Amino acid sequence: MKKIFLLPHSFKKVGWAILIPTFIIGLMMFIDGCNGFPRYLLKGIDPASGLYRALVSYVMTGLLNNIAIIGISVGSLFVVCSREPIEDELITQVRLNSLLIALYLNTAFVVVSALCFYELDYLYVMIGNIFTVLLVFLIVYEVKLWRLKKSMEYEE
Repeated sequence: MKKIFLLPHSFKKVGWAILIPTFIIGLMMFIDGCNGFPRYLLKGIDPASGLYRALVSYVMTGLLNNIAIIGISVGSLFVVCSREPIEDELITQVRLNSLLIALYLNTAFVVVSALCFYELDYLYVMIGNIFTVLLVFLIVYEVKLWRLKKSMEYEE
């Protein structure tokens, strides 16, 4: 069997701890139009106040955007590339199959997006596409792994 360079299993928990909060932050920012801090969370604060201007101007410099992008990327990479407790040929095959499905779905998504969206809308779609391969791989891999474990329990 060829050696596959994967992270230790403990990185999976760290990855989930990074991925979930940054994905929520990124989703809130995406709903607001990728303008930094989600303005709908600041409805109770007077826009003329110094706190509002300081918070929005500081966060609008890209700090929150960078936190979301780096957090989602690193968190999903840790989850996707960490070993399972028992890493064997079957798990490797499931991992490869999930990667191929994610690649096919991402390519189809890019083609359909290029045909359906134009100008600024296309930019928003491509911002979401930054994470599509890793997140689709993560979903497909976890579902296939869950089904595999469920069928193994059924056999016993």
